[in-house]
Amino acid sequence: MCALTTLALKAECQVVTTPKLIRSITIVRQEVFPVINRKPAFLYRLANRLHIMTREAVVRSDLLFKEGEVFDAELLAESERRLRRLAYLGEARILAENVSGDSVDVRVVTHDQWSTLVSTIFDKGGGRTTVGGALEEFNFLGYGKQGFVEGRHEPEGTTWTFRYNDPQLLGSRWTTQQLFVNGPFTRRFSSEFGRPFYSLDTRWSWGGALSLDKNIVREFDRGLEMNRFERQSNSLTVFVDRAFGLRFKKTRVRLEYQFQNRDFSPTFDLTNSLPDDELIHRMGLRIRHENLSFVKQRQLDKFIRTEDLTLGNITSLTIRRTALPVVKGVRRFELLASQRALLQISTQQYFFFSVGFQTLFERDTITSLRLRYYDKSLPRQTFALNFEFDYDKDPEIDRPFILGGDTGLRGYPAREFSGNKRLLLNVEDRLFSPVNILTVQFGGVAFFDAGNIWKISEDVNLADLNYSVGFGLRLGYTRSPNSRVGRIDFAWPLNRGGGFGISVGVGQQFSL
Repeated sequence: MCALTTLALKAECQVVTTPKLIRSITIVRQEVFPVINRKPAFLYRLANRLHIMTREAVVRSDLLFKEGEVFDAELLAESERRLRRLAYLGEARILAENVSGDSVDVRVVTHDQWSTLVSTIFDKGGGRTTVGGALEEFNFLGYGKQGFVEGRHEPEGTTWTFRYNDPQLLGSRWTTQQLFVNGPFTRRFSSEFGRPFYSLDTRWSWGGALSLDKNIVREFDRGLEMNRFERQSNSLTVFVDRAFGLRFKKTRVRLEYQFQNRDFSPTFDLTNSLPDDELIHRMGLRIRHENLSFVKQRQLDKFIRTEDLTLGNITSLTIRRTALPVVKGVRRFELLASQRALLQISTQQYFFFSVGFQTLFERDTITSLRLRYYDKSLPRQTFALNFEFDYDKDPEIDRPFILGGDTGLRGYPAREFSGNKRLLLNVEDRLFSPVNILTVQFGGVAFFDAGNIWKISEDVNLADLNYSVGFGLRLGYTRSPNSRVGRIDFAWPLNRGGGFGISVGVGQQFSL
């Protein structure tokens, strides 16, 4: 067929029969402030001196191609997305240069973010105030390792959190995360090891996790604590995954085993009822189908950072059977199903939806719906809508839904509403202004919230919704890890006579 006449056909045949090889890979690493053209210049130079740049070996280890391999433009694009996911890199570009008949040179350009974050915690919303501090290093000595320590004081006491995350264990594709939490109502240790699907072409994934938890479970009604008991839970999970199909359209199959025991006991006060203790040996089979594509966008949730959106559909079905492989403890079937899709309506409009269903058959059947819509047709302005609905039929006693000023319904007290049917609507008009002071870019938001939670015995009635309106300030920390966004919101509840609430935190109220 290559002997036929047209030039287009000849060119196509030439591409197929003479693939290009990657001749060289050049890594260009840029400082946090690669160009200093603002005052005070000495502050920017000092920041560059104090910062340890990401080491070249770390960047190379994250690439999905090597010198001498066949050039594949899609692998370059996927590697670029992988680099941008790293909190300590702001931007990443991978370019093909010096293209000749049988070879190509690749240049990788990365832009470091400031990787050490010392932060104070002040989170106020719904009548609750949380204060504290945290030290987080996202790129220890330039090796891409992450360490985190936090002290968080709430009205009930202080909680300490320690976490270590290594995405390239000993320079390999293996990852690990260790977590320890200790507070007035929780004590937890967890350890995870795994070799994930690190690229779209990866065929196998496996790993495991160990978790030891001891918690005080608290149940609320209209902001008041009505029940309290202790739950001790230990679990061990191991899994193996296999992917079948094409790069962007594939099916993944997971086989997993989990051991878990949960013991409930009363506290010295407020214990009115207890769930049943459980001993679980569980085998599970998950089938997940993906049909994906990718697009780059800006100023949806972040200020200047490129946001990589995963378009397409993901369908997942999981079936589990307890008392396998050990015939002991709880015996039941479990079913989990979900459908997720992100659609690009136009170059400036995106619609996300997901629906989830999980059941233990005899109890705790949960249905969830999420809808999000983004429209950035106006310059430096994004209209964003979020809708959430959750329904738990025959709920487990220790897991009611909670809604209030700290969980999406701004302007109302924290934990104001609880029950087993939850509805929340957030409408925001986000402004990303060009105003920048040092490394902080300023923006704003006007919003409308609506929501409620209904009890088991109550029907969902839209006439019962609670409403609030307000405005807020957004702070884009353009050189901080992951380009974080600060949030300060002022909200006025419309169902009550007077008053307003202040909500302070990190991150948009909702995001893609």
